[in-house]
Amino acid sequence: MKITGIEIDVSKLFSQNELLKELKENGESDRALVPVRNRYFKEFGNELIWYYPLSDGDFSGCAIVVVKEGFLRLPYDYMDKEEREIFELESAELLGEDHLENFIDNWKIYSDNLLEALGDMLNSVKAK
Repeated sequence: MKITGIEIDVSKLFSQNELLKELKENGESDRALVPVRNRYFKEFGNELIWYYPLSDGDFSGCAIVVVKEGFLRLPYDYMDKEEREIFELESAELLGEDHLENFIDNWKIYSDNLLEALGDMLNSVKAK
């Protein structure tokens, strides 16, 4: 498997069950992902965790973590000042093709709209 140009030895990844166990034991939050981040960064030079901060209709956002079985979606609706994102582990699931296509389409729409709005804001500020 290759992610962002990095060749990933799948045998060195957490399994879905190992990752969920790690989170349950350490607080079910972004902070509980620190051991995962550290292991992945040491092994691969990348944390292999990305945040998708847009709502998918069910949750406010999610973290996507590379695991042996694929790409694990850790949804969240709540954030804490110290723990950051608090994951809804009972709703964690592996992402399929439909999820990923939807994430890509929604991100493109969001980012295109944001860039257009920021450009309009800049033009408005410059015109003053």
